[in-house]
Amino acid sequence: MNPATKEKIYLLIIALLIAACAQFYYTYRYQPAHEIQVYYNQDRELNKEIINVIRDADEFVYFAIYTFTRFDIKEALLAAKYRGLKVVGIADRDQYEKVELQKKIVNELRKAEIPVYEQDHSAIMHLKTVVTEKSYASGSFNWTSSATNLNDEVLEVGQDENIRKQYQNVLEELFRRYGK
Repeated sequence: MNPATKEKIYLLIIALLIAACAQFYYTYRYQPAHEIQVYYNQDRELNKEIINVIRDADEFVYFAIYTFTRFDIKEALLAAKYRGLKVVGIADRDQYEKVELQKKIVNELRKAEIPVYEQDHSAIMHLKTVVTEKSYASGSFNWTSSATNLNDEVLEVGQDENIRKQYQNVLEELFRRYGK
């Protein structure tokens, strides 16, 4: 094959590769994860969904909980702290004072240097939410055995970045407000 023909073939291959790259560039759009699931506690153990969100975190775990009596979720939060993650929470003050098991759990978290704040107003802090840099979980589900096994509860678990960031912003605002 003569050199001029070889050069034309190489130029044709280069042009085809550039065209293929341009086609890929203009048709492919990165879409972050938007997966959202809503679970019902009679069909799924919601405590395990909370634990999965915590275990999957790499940077931080923020939580807000009204009633908290599940040791397995407490252990997941402690494990996150021991992995070097930033773990911060808020709990309802009245529930902390009235529910001995919740007081014990919150005190254990605090002893492990996990800040757990309480609201400073007379109404309740009724959120049931956990958020990490990757995902979130929120719903009617308190972190209790009754909520896991008996009540009718729902939990939304998602990786949608827009929703996840909104939950993060709410919790960070509560931490600023009550973390004095």
